[in-house]
Amino acid sequence: MKYYRLWVIAFLLKFIGSAWDASYHFKYLFEEYSIPHIVNTIGFALGAFLLIKEWRHSHYMDHFSRNLITIGYVLFLIGIPLDFTYHIAYGIDLTTWSPTHFVYYIATDIMIFGVWRGYYRYTRDIAPTWKSMHTWFAMFLLECFMFPNMQQENGAISYDQYIQGKSIASQEILDLISDPASQIFGGIPEWVYPIYSVLMVALLTILIIRFCRDFTIPFMAAALYIGLRSLGKGIFAAVEYPTSYVPITLLFIPLLFLLVKKINWWVGLTGSTAYFLSLFAIHKSGILITPPLELWELAPVAVIGALVPTLNSMVKGSTIPKKEKQVI
Repeated sequence: MKYYRLWVIAFLLKFIGSAWDASYHFKYLFEEYSIPHIVNTIGFALGAFLLIKEWRHSHYMDHFSRNLITIGYVLFLIGIPLDFTYHIAYGIDLTTWSPTHFVYYIATDIMIFGVWRGYYRYTRDIAPTWKSMHTWFAMFLLECFMFPNMQQENGAISYDQYIQGKSIASQEILDLISDPASQIFGGIPEWVYPIYSVLMVALLTILIIRFCRDFTIPFMAAALYIGLRSLGKGIFAAVEYPTSYVPITLLFIPLLFLLVKKINWWVGLTGSTAYFLSLFAIHKSGILITPPLELWELAPVAVIGALVPTLNSMVKGSTIPKKEKQVI
């Protein structure tokens, strides 16, 4: 288990570095050797060491899982010069939605999935439970899926500070902002935020339930994600770095599936509706500064929430058989 615990540390370093980097770029211009980049690189290097070790002497992974991780690493390395070139061509890049950033996201998704698959096969005689590392790997995958949304979550608070004349961004960034609303929010339409959130969380929740046969893992992964994001927000606020809205209401989606213990369209509909209405209530009340929202966005959010479990029921395929042996 030590081998996979080291993978958890590697991905946790990448988690910390990425969250720090998102905050960093709402305060400072792009820098290749910023501390957040260094923390992310340390996590990347630790994972590379573990991968090389497995290539030299295969002990803890099947070849397919190892090859998946390798593909993720190669794709990530290809993304580095592409991202630098993108910055040179287009200058400062506040958005997390740029094409080169999505190369990073996809590459990291592949890495996490490869390690998670290797861990599952390595512990094939143990039934998956939330107390195991399955929750950590599910959380890392959720974080990677949700990372693009931090543009709106950081942007909402940064924009509010800007219009009140209390921005903590560096003067270099303020001098470059010609259209604050567009550039702080990355030019992303506001309706993307709730729709993308529901799509990603519903997909991941249902896939975990389908293949792990456990309704608790996706809920605990979401709770762990929200907990770590909240901790990070507190630390950033303490050191006067830009903070972000923490998507606490996303918890309703896996929570509804956990309570009902069924994958039905109406469960997805109820969870997505509860997510949006509670988020909209927070937004309107001003209790917390959230990304911009309009009430009409409830309609596509509810449709997607119901559609994902419906499509799941239509897809026939093998699922991982439930273990009957030792449980940890």
